[in-house]
Order: sequence, then structure tokens, then C-alpha cells
Amino acid sequence: MRERYGIIFVHGIVGNNHIFDFLAPLVPENYESRFINLNGHGGDALAFSKTSMAEWKAQIEAAVSEMKTRCDHILAVGHSMGSLLIMEEATKGNLTRLFLLNPPLHISLRVSLLANIVKVAIGRTSDSVAQAAKDAYGITLDFNPLHYYGWPSRYLELFKEIRRVRKSVLPDIHCPVRALLSAYDEMVSPSSSKELSNIGDISIITLPESTHYYYSPADRKAIMKEFEYFITESPV
Repeated sequence: MRERYGIIFVHGIVGNNHIFDFLAPLVPENYESRFINLNGHGGDALAFSKTSMAEWKAQIEAAVSEMKTRCDHILAVGHSMGSLLIMEEATKGNLTRLFLLNPPLHISLRVSLLANIVKVAIGRTSDSVAQAAKDAYGITLDFNPLHYYGWPSRYLELFKEIRRVRKSVLPDIHCPVRALLSAYDEMVSPSSSKELSNIGDISIITLPESTHYYYSPADRKAIMKEFEYFITESPV
């Protein structure tokens, strides 16, 4: 009997699945694919305040469990925080391979991060980096400050999860992993690459022209090439 494959995509915090638009057409037609929209994303700031890291983990666990009822092998793609969530699931032996885009194992905030947020807020997104950030944001602009009451907690949960993944998750990942990190990432520190080396079977690629959300045309081609390898690798 022919083996069945599935693939899940998981976006990052305050993100959305448009970040994967250039990869989705490369998924073979015989693969079952699912794009996870994390709770609290796709709405306003209040909806995000009301969710939690625990809910996001439960979503991924449920999606993988449900897909396992039909698929022999499940691949997973994560951007930013989405990478952390699928790494957690990989330690349970439920995932065949991981494809990580800008996994945040150390945080190093750049001034350009704030600059892009301001540009998006005031509608000045004429440059490609700011436009990519606008396209990647999964929370609608909300001018009610009371709706942001839960945001500090969400980010504290993220920072706690980053520390936990570094300490307890990475050494327990035993499936093949491809990780791609942007040289000009506004949030993810280059030292994340060193942490990733704790995974036994991993390929780490640096994207020399890209940021956290923006991928240059040349880097997109490199990502797509790596993704095609990722899709066609042997499951074992």
C-alpha cells in the first residue's frame, strides 16, 4: 500500500499563514496539507489578549493527532514561534521532518523592528521590508489600548517557551531538520544557530539578504530549493 503524507504549516506570534504563500504551490498534490491559524490570530488585539501559549500548543497537538489517523508520515513547517511549537511535537515522535524559518532560540531586537511597526501603523509601507511585515501581521490594527491587556503575558509566555525549548526540547528532536535563518532578522539573534546545532540531524542555512518577514527574491529561490529537498527526502 502506498504511504500517505501530510504536512502542517504553523505561523508565528501575531502572524498569519501568508508567510507560506510562496511554498504552498510546491506541496505535491497527493499530500494532505493544513495551515494552522493559531487562536487569537486573524482578529483584533482583544482576541489575541484572550488566548495563550497553552491553547496554541493544544491546537498543534490536536492537528497532528487528527492528521495521524490518515497519514503515515507528517512533515511540519514553522515560521518564528511556529517553529517552537512544531519542535515540541517532534519530541513525541509524531513528525517525520521539520522545516524551520527563523526559529527564535535567542532574541535580539533591532531598531528596524520598531521602525517597521510604526510604518505599518501609519500606512507607510512603500518599501519591501515594511510591506512584508504588514502582510505577515495577523492582528488587525486596534486603537483601543484596553484591548492589549493580555499582550505582555503572551510575550512572557513566548520568552519562557524559548528558554524551555533550548534546555529541554532541542536534544530530544531525532528527526531530520532544515533550519533557515535570515542575516538581517529584526528579532531572532544569530546565536540561535548555535543552539540549533544541538539537534543531531540538522542542516542550517543562512539567508544573506532577508529579515524576519521579508525574503529577497534570491533568498526565496534558496528557500524554495531547500523546501523541495525537504519534501522529497526519504521519510527515514
